[in-house]
Amino acid sequence: MSSYKIRYALFTVAMVSIGSASILVRLSGASAISCAFWRLLLSIPLLFVMSIANGVKPLYTPSFLRYFIPSGVALALHFILWMDSLFRIPIAISTTIVVTYPIHLLLLEGIISREIPRGREIVGVTIAFVGIAIFFSDAYTNAEIDVIGILESFMASILAALYFQIGRIARKFLNVYSYTIPTYFFGALTVAIYNYIFVRDDMLHQFLSSWIWLLLLAVIPMIGGHTVMNYLLRYFKSSIVTSIALAEPIIATVLAIPLLAEVPSPNQIIALIVTLSGVVTAITSSQT
Repeated sequence: MSSYKIRYALFTVAMVSIGSASILVRLSGASAISCAFWRLLLSIPLLFVMSIANGVKPLYTPSFLRYFIPSGVALALHFILWMDSLFRIPIAISTTIVVTYPIHLLLLEGIISREIPRGREIVGVTIAFVGIAIFFSDAYTNAEIDVIGILESFMASILAALYFQIGRIARKFLNVYSYTIPTYFFGALTVAIYNYIFVRDDMLHQFLSSWIWLLLLAVIPMIGGHTVMNYLLRYFKSSIVTSIALAEPIIATVLAIPLLAEVPSPNQIIALIVTLSGVVTAITSSQT
């Protein structure tokens, strides 16, 4: 199989892998902070073994810390906020809002390149934010939906955009293992520090009681999802790579129905469709 076909096959792998993340978090029975920490930490030795098996030597110099540290911090805060939102609002809402980060990336790339947004890009961004506004309005009319969870997932989407933009820059001269292993390390360290200061969760106890789910989080959405996306960042624009995540709300929402007995309301389905339509419109217009 040609490298071109392999890369597009990896798009599918990442798409399916990321779609499982929210379900695994809920099924784990562990807290959001524990899921974030172990998802990052457990992926590190697995990636190190993979690098050895593939004959790829990770390269590290102090100058690369300017990428690893901010990227790891952004990823850690993204996970902390998003995973906490999963326990506050339905999966359909949380995953839809968090995957709007391709729009944030599109805007960020436009600022960096000093390009004026196209008409369709503006329309797409506007439509996406209308969808998010519907979710917010639903929170004010439905007592079961916590507006804090919506804010958390929105902030998490901005942090994800920052994380992937840094990855796009770093992957120009670093192989995927050289970038992801230290980034995930600083991410895990950030979660540990956050936990010590703000939460004081017993993460070791939660690992012992939920280790199989936490390991699956590291293997499937972390390595099969995020790491594959970081690999693809070397060959595609960050807004294109992150568009992989647009399938996450659909996959997660469908899985949540039989596995968690969580059925989205008609209003939530409408907001999901509007938001994703806006993201797709903005991204596709940027590629024409």
